[in-house]
Amino acid sequence: MRNLKRLQKSYPEFIYKSYSYAKKGNNLEILFYFLIKPDLEFNTKINIKDINQKRFNNIDHKVLKNLIFHLGLIEMLNYWKLTCSPEIKIEAGSIKSNGLDFLKKTIERGMGQYFYENKINFLKNGFFKLEAKRKKNEFNKPSDENFDHKKYLVPIGGGKDSAVVIEILKNKGAIIGGFSLNEQKPQKEIAKIAGLKEKISVKREIDQKIFSLNKRGFLNGHVPFSAFLSFLGLIIAYLFDYKNIAFAWEKSSSEPNLKYKNRWINHQWSKSLEFEILFKNYCKSNLLKNINFFSPLRDNSELEISKMFSEMNKYHFC
Repeated sequence: MRNLKRLQKSYPEFIYKSYSYAKKGNNLEILFYFLIKPDLEFNTKINIKDINQKRFNNIDHKVLKNLIFHLGLIEMLNYWKLTCSPEIKIEAGSIKSNGLDFLKKTIERGMGQYFYENKINFLKNGFFKLEAKRKKNEFNKPSDENFDHKKYLVPIGGGKDSAVVIEILKNKGAIIGGFSLNEQKPQKEIAKIAGLKEKISVKREIDQKIFSLNKRGFLNGHVPFSAFLSFLGLIIAYLFDYKNIAFAWEKSSSEPNLKYKNRWINHQWSKSLEFEILFKNYCKSNLLKNINFFSPLRDNSELEISKMFSEMNKYHFC
């Protein structure tokens, strides 16, 4: 606790400063810039590969900017967690009041394990303050663009769940594309075995200063990674014309793990039904009206999913 108080006093303000994006050859490069006052600066670089030039030329770049800005709202938590600064300022763009409510809930619910592990009283009145631009003319209305309803985008994590989702959708005759983040061999194998129509690769490079600061006693812990993947999925769906995004979130991800400060903590909260509903509602009112965001495994237990996977012999690689 003394370390937390020292860090919050020394680093009272976290700022989401800016973002940018540019086409580099066939790839889209996204950059985020964050600052913890007075002197800690961080950058994240995200590279989405093999963008269709014609599609890229025809999209509404105001919509793309809004999607990228929102991805940064989740990416910033990787750096904010170092100091748990009591004030978070969002200078990169404007956000509506319901956006601040969404972000506050995502931090409080999605970082429960982090608060528990670091013995942080996150329910204390005024624990952290969110401040953002409120210029009315900067608000982006949600895009009402229609996407290809036959296409389903599946995030590939390399485990059994994404393979089961792919096979469920294939049995329904869906056209399936997959995206993988910092792709490893299992993700490549699943995409190859599944025979996906499209495979989208994304590379993310977080600032390496995080690890040296952790060694010096700065805080560490769980962040809502699936929330990050959800916003990343929206960007990819928009760039590659996908109507449907199908995650592999099962029933038990809605179940809490323990109680802390009289509040249930769920380290998988950003896979839970509560988050899914919150995200879908926010997306439709602020980002993309016509995206279908869901999990085909929502009503299935881990045991049921394992049984389905046991019958998919082609995925039983070492």
